[in-house]
Amino acid sequence: MSQWRVLIEENVGTTTRKEWRVSDIYEVKGERAEARSIAYELAVRHRPQHPMNDGVRSVYRISDDEYLTTIKGMTAKYHYRVVVAELLTLNASGKLS
Repeated sequence: MSQWRVLIEENVGTTTRKEWRVSDIYEVKGERAEARSIAYELAVRHRPQHPMNDGVRSVYRISDDEYLTTIKGMTAKYHYRVVVAELLTLNASGKLS
């Protein structure tokens, strides 16, 4: 059985030192359809670290498994990405399982 996750990638850190990274990983109890539903909700409702004050939000569906959300802050435009991913782990011999 597949293990599905929803990842959020965004800029995190302080104003002078931001970095793009995975900020959250949500473990999905159901199948891929459930993960896609969660991803959509996060694309619409997630409150990223930047900007502090939400402005106009635009959500773009890149594929059935990926969204890009832009938010216009008071002084700049920010974005984050939400992605559905299947967890593949490496065992001790380095093979995917």
